[in-house]
Amino acid sequence: MTRKKENETPPGGRDEPETAGTGEARPDGAPAEADDALAAKQRECEELLDRYQRLAAEFSNYQKRADRRATDERREAVADLVLDLLPVIDNFERAIAAAEATPDFDAFHEGVGLVHDQLLAALKKHGVTPIEAAERAFDPEHHEAVAHVPSDEHPRGHVMGEVRKGYRLGDRTLRATRVAVSSGEPQAETDEATAPNDASAAAADEDATESDE
Repeated sequence: MTRKKENETPPGGRDEPETAGTGEARPDGAPAEADDALAAKQRECEELLDRYQRLAAEFSNYQKRADRRATDERREAVADLVLDLLPVIDNFERAIAAAEATPDFDAFHEGVGLVHDQLLAALKKHGVTPIEAAERAFDPEHHEAVAHVPSDEHPRGHVMGEVRKGYRLGDRTLRATRVAVSSGEPQAETDEATAPNDASAAAADEDATESDE
């Protein structure tokens, strides 16, 4: 018997290439193109991530610089105000020392008045001014009513007097002025209060007359 040759050519006359599981590209080249597209997308994602991280770091640094700048500006504003208030404190101390050395009420009163004017001038320099209220119509935006008092001299709804001074910074109300507001003439209030009683009495008299009839 004749042995078969080890390298015998199979039917068909040619060796068929083994392609299963080799991962070799198909004739149309689709897997290679997919790999190239995937690699391109990965590079794009890495670039976008790097750009995002750079922007996040820049924004964080910007926030820190902005916070420092705002803090410095607030400190500068406070420093300017304090520098303008220090002379007021100096004059208060001088007035107190003078009053202790030579008690004189009139001189002390005059000195305190001057210091008060100096303080208001320092505040005005920084845009802080008192809110005037006396003799004016009540304004809920700038006034805070703490009492309503009958008055013959002040129209209803007008400020009779200030309980605590208010202040504004520019157009902004820092603290409303506490005021007493007129509720109108006392007689008008009395008439309004007794009017229901008079009406009730008249109705009672009318009922009594009808019963007698």
